[in-house]
Amino acid sequence: MTEVEFLEEYDLKLDEQQVALLTLQQHPMLVKGKSGSGKTFLFLSRIAYLLKSEMAQKEEMLNIVYDKRMAKEMTKQYRFYFGDDGEIPSFVDIYSFAYALIRRHCEATGRLLPKAYRDMSSVIRRLCKDMFAITLTKEQCSEVMGKISECRNLMMPEKQISEIMIADRKNLDFLALYKEYAKFKDKKDIYDYDDILAVATEILVKDTVLLEDVKKHCHFVHVDDAQELSFLAHMLLKMVSSSTHELFLCADMDVSIAQHRAAYPQALDAFTQTYINGEILTRNGNYRNNATITDACNRFYYKDKEGLQSISQETCELKFKGFADLSKLYAYALKKVEDEEETAFLYHDFAMAVPLIELFKEKGISFSYQGNMKHFLQDKFVRDMWNFIELLIDPRDMRAFYEVYEAMGLDISKRVLLEVSERLKADEAVDVYQALMESSYKQAGKKKLASLMERIRMAENKSTLDMVIFIKEKMGYNETLRKEGIAMNAPVILAFEILAQRYEDPDEFLYHLGALKDYQADPISRITICSLADAKGYEYDRVCILDCIRGILPQKEDSQKERMLFYHGMTRAKHELEFLASKRCTTHRLEISPYLYELHEKMEEEKRNETATVAIPTAKKLRPTSLKRGMMIRHVQLGEGKIMKIADGMMHVKFADGLKQMNMKLCIANKLIELC
Repeated sequence: MTEVEFLEEYDLKLDEQQVALLTLQQHPMLVKGKSGSGKTFLFLSRIAYLLKSEMAQKEEMLNIVYDKRMAKEMTKQYRFYFGDDGEIPSFVDIYSFAYALIRRHCEATGRLLPKAYRDMSSVIRRLCKDMFAITLTKEQCSEVMGKISECRNLMMPEKQISEIMIADRKNLDFLALYKEYAKFKDKKDIYDYDDILAVATEILVKDTVLLEDVKKHCHFVHVDDAQELSFLAHMLLKMVSSSTHELFLCADMDVSIAQHRAAYPQALDAFTQTYINGEILTRNGNYRNNATITDACNRFYYKDKEGLQSISQETCELKFKGFADLSKLYAYALKKVEDEEETAFLYHDFAMAVPLIELFKEKGISFSYQGNMKHFLQDKFVRDMWNFIELLIDPRDMRAFYEVYEAMGLDISKRVLLEVSERLKADEAVDVYQALMESSYKQAGKKKLASLMERIRMAENKSTLDMVIFIKEKMGYNETLRKEGIAMNAPVILAFEILAQRYEDPDEFLYHLGALKDYQADPISRITICSLADAKGYEYDRVCILDCIRGILPQKEDSQKERMLFYHGMTRAKHELEFLASKRCTTHRLEISPYLYELHEKMEEEKRNETATVAIPTAKKLRPTSLKRGMMIRHVQLGEGKIMKIADGMMHVKFADGLKQMNMKLCIANKLIELC
């Protein structure tokens, strides 16, 4: 089959450059292109042409994609474009490939195959709790795991590891944690993702017989999203492809979102040095996004650099939707899908998608979603609130009472618990409180118990939302967390309160909350809910970015990582792009994401008036003279605080953890503060 016959058979619209890249290159090739330049379609088309023309066999190919989810998607796309006739190529992520190598080695040597775990965050949290008596936030845990991955991948020496600091956790000895984490894995005989790559590479260095056999079956190596590979992954790839010139890589050098997996795009900068006779080809055109979306992406991300070059002349209205309350935002999203057009709702934090998932589920809307509902339901705040509410519903619920008591930082012996449990079994008229007060529980404990139960009873007969707010603010839950140094995940709290607001009856609320874990996503639905990161490799007719709220998008402060994710979400939209923001959630005042200010400021005045559903004010430049006693400010690390005094260029600010003195000019110059 010739190139012309192939194009006609499958009705493919490829440009001259793409057609030229279908055939054998006889040298390593790196195709660099920005978002929407057709890299992935070229990746698939080249594999299909080599198989259909019988230039290559399925067994001779190694086709690497971003992750397991994308491997399934690539198989689906291949079948859509090229049918089921003939051989269907296999697609794998680099970790699955490496683990298969380890399995082959273990089978040959008789060694037991270690278990591989994707998510080791619970181990990291437990080690930090045991070693340093600290509780990591979700963001801090992610930072720690990213640093561990980076150390492992780059094979850092101990001296360099010892210098690593974790934001807001200066008492965390990172080197000690790194070593203890390694000991834990050795003891349990388990691998994390980085171990899989490291061990597979070590095996191929020692097992030359296996290496030569692997090379025979990797004569044609294709890699999509090569910029997301780690340093170790590049090493492994170099080893297995060293005997072939048929190495074909696609990469977007401007966007790498896999920092949590120690992505090392810098390796591709030395492509022609790493691979003899290697060639780099650049693709500039954007075939996905219309002209309006392309322009917005360039204005936001590329600024004065050369950005996306739109092929399409199509334009659209770039929409900014602002809402008085988050509940109204979700109601708008529900209305948005009535026309059943292909729509993706992209989020930064999964918690912010949960109210939308629950709403769609209850209204019978078919949709698919990416994210782990179990993680949300097992979050400390969610679990604690659940137990509080269960105890309010049933004062005899011993399990709920114990969890509540523990959450409040109190202590009860096993002996007393057994005593209370026996009393409850013997007398159905007795509740936990009465049983404890009549037990051998120590007097000091009974005094604290009486105070707690008095507050619990004050929360009875309230609506679900009022109950949650009362528990947080009046029962001392927030204060307990502050004393223990536990920082809560703000998106989780916002999402939980939105859900609580929907159900007046607490019992009904818990029922619907528990039912979330049983939802079966519809894989063929035209409605998708997924994260900005998980949208990689996908494109949608229209995209709505959900949580355009300061503190969520970006999470703390602007960074290249956060900006990259936001830009990546924008590029998923083909014809329509919307940004959704809210100014309030139940009792919480919210602020619109600074990214929306930025996008608005870069638009013509008339366009701003046309497209803005609600006015998004232009951010005023902060000056020392703008700051007055009594004003509320927000510090990037310390959070919200009140200015108590200003004198001699210094201001005294009262934050949650105490009074702080700071230089106003330095704070403003370094963008450390802003007005609330």
